[in-house]
Amino acid sequence: MSSTAPEVIILHGWSRDAAPSAKWQPVVRLLQEAGVRASVLKLPGFELPLEQPWGVDEYVQWLLQQLVGKQNFVLVGHSFGGHLATTYAARFPQQVQTLILISSAGFRSHSLSARLKRNGFYHLAKLGKKLSTSGTLRQLLHRMAGERDYLEANTMMRETMRRVIEHEVDSELKNIVAPTTVIWGENDNITPMEFADRLLAGIPNAKLQLITGARHGSPFTHPEKVAALILEAVHA
Repeated sequence: MSSTAPEVIILHGWSRDAAPSAKWQPVVRLLQEAGVRASVLKLPGFELPLEQPWGVDEYVQWLLQQLVGKQNFVLVGHSFGGHLATTYAARFPQQVQTLILISSAGFRSHSLSARLKRNGFYHLAKLGKKLSTSGTLRQLLHRMAGERDYLEANTMMRETMRRVIEHEVDSELKNIVAPTTVIWGENDNITPMEFADRLLAGIPNAKLQLITGARHGSPFTHPEKVAALILEAVHA
């Protein structure tokens, strides 16, 4: 493949899978078949070792080291990877030619249901830990609280998750200069549409692409559509 072909760098989301980058291969293959250089970065704490808890700042500095010498690339981020991609594009705006955010994290929801989930269900999960030594009950309560990733993570990754969630991207969005495509599943129940609206309001040159019938994992359930939208943004 020509070295002058557009380069797409993908940041995967938070995952309990042993090899989260492998789930992206259908999308990567479609992009490569279309003449685009595409790769998924393996992230510390997932497929690369992590010796101590990190927050968004540490991940972004690590990304800067990985992308030394690269200019005018297309940066794609899904969920947690979108959180990192957004922050990177805001802090190093001249490096990113195009930004593509898929069901991106980076906010705390302001909706009533999310507040209830954070407060009421959080305490319910903690109550379950006190009430029973039964792992099954504790896991059920934590799932109700939306904390399955947290429950199944080791101590270091739990602290990493806590630090990442503490960081919100709102104040940095105005610094993004790259044309940005925001891709969302219309039925996403993990990152609410409110997050997409905040990205569109805060990023100067952003547009929305909604995937009908998709939920949070659109790159895996709708790889052809996601690849097509990435290619559309690459060649815009």
